Amino acid sequence: MRSAWWVLGALVAGLVVGLLVNTLWTSATWEMLGVMDSKRYLSRAVVEAGKVDPNAGAGVGASVVRVVREGAQFVGEVFVRLLRMMAVPLVLFSLVAAVAGVMRPGRDGDGVASGGGELRRLGLRTVGVFALMAMIAVTIAVLLAVVVRPGAAVPREAREALLAQQSGAAEARIKQFQTFDAQSTAWGQLVDVFAANPFRALADGNMLQVVVLAVLLGIGLTMIDAARRERVLEVVEGVGEAMLALVGVLMRVAWVPVFCLTATITATLGWGVLASVAGFCGVVLVGMGLILVVQYPALLVVLGGGRVSLGRFARAMAPAQLLALSTSSSAATMPVTMQCCDAMALNRRTTRFVVPLGTTINMDGTAMYQVLCVTFLAQLYGVDLSVTQLIGIALMAIVVAIGSPGLPGASLVLMVGILQYAGVPLEGLAIILAVDRLLDMARTVVNVTGDAVATVLVDRDR
Repeated sequence: MRSAWWVLGALVAGLVVGLLVNTLWTSATWEMLGVMDSKRYLSRAVVEAGKVDPNAGAGVGASVVRVVREGAQFVGEVFVRLLRMMAVPLVLFSLVAAVAGVMRPGRDGDGVASGGGELRRLGLRTVGVFALMAMIAVTIAVLLAVVVRPGAAVPREAREALLAQQSGAAEARIKQFQTFDAQSTAWGQLVDVFAANPFRALADGNMLQVVVLAVLLGIGLTMIDAARRERVLEVVEGVGEAMLALVGVLMRVAWVPVFCLTATITATLGWGVLASVAGFCGVVLVGMGLILVVQYPALLVVLGGGRVSLGRFARAMAPAQLLALSTSSSAATMPVTMQCCDAMALNRRTTRFVVPLGTTINMDGTAMYQVLCVTFLAQLYGVDLSVTQLIGIALMAIVVAIGSPGLPGASLVLMVGILQYAGVPLEGLAIILAVDRLLDMARTVVNVTGDAVATVLVDRDR
């Protein structure tokens, strides 16, 4: 909790500083420093031969500002990369140890009956909990969209401005989807779950392939000599513990990169974009809040069997939630999520099975976001959606939330397919892209919290 308070303070300070910079630092400020084209100057773009450099008069002050900005981005990027670097091997080693431990004959170190039947029960229970949570989340999203109708309140002028601002990014996402759609089939996607080269899957951070690899390795360990299996498991569990220990060290200084990440994001975004689609942003945040303060507590009370009290859960999860808010990455936050589950005294094998799997396929926040985005754009363009279409959008959102192995930015790219199904103009994706970075922070908090809730529900009888 001490680390969490420091992170919270850095988060608030980063928001304040970023918004102040966005408001007070104008083009006139850059001109005072000799910079006439700030985008070109900050990107260090090289001027073509024979053309006049608009930033030739930039002095020492402009250089200092650029170095400070680049330094803040560097610190934040290194922090997120370190967490991601630890997440992939942690998924591999944690799942290998969890699967092999659960299938180990007799009883494991926690006194839990083991074997193939136990792994099957654990897997089915986990998938069932994930499915239940996702269905509740998309139901809340549909009800919110139908009742509030945020898309009907956006002025036409604001819509046109956002479309013009983000048209290039939207076209790139649409082309990605078209390429993906042309080159893939349902069977091909199933085949892609299995890595042809496991080392490439680890290098690329393809989490779904890593999960499958880890489960198969864990099962394979149960088929070899018991003495060898125990020696391998000792190494695997030791590497996993080492990764978590390194995460603990990172969390002691996390407030510094959290400040840098938050300040950079808010300084770039600012109030102008938010004001034009404030209704949509508000509905998304309300929806995420309902999941956090209504759906998850209700599940913990009704289905959790008193395994963890609401107060204890909230205190334990604070570090992971704050880190998720600042990094917008479930994978980067996963090691801290596992530490938070350990702090709740949950069965370690359950945690090391459910959390890595949840990081890959349990994304309630993303599923809700998909539904709200598509229905918002439908209302914006005056497209009437039938009950059947709303159900179809909800089901497709759950599938898209899982993402597609190896497809960067899968949720936004695959949203194009849902927009096509709903008959919504694809260029509307530009409006979503304008505020996606901010709302990504909120849905990551929900995704991370959902993994911990699922762990508690699965662990209730263990």
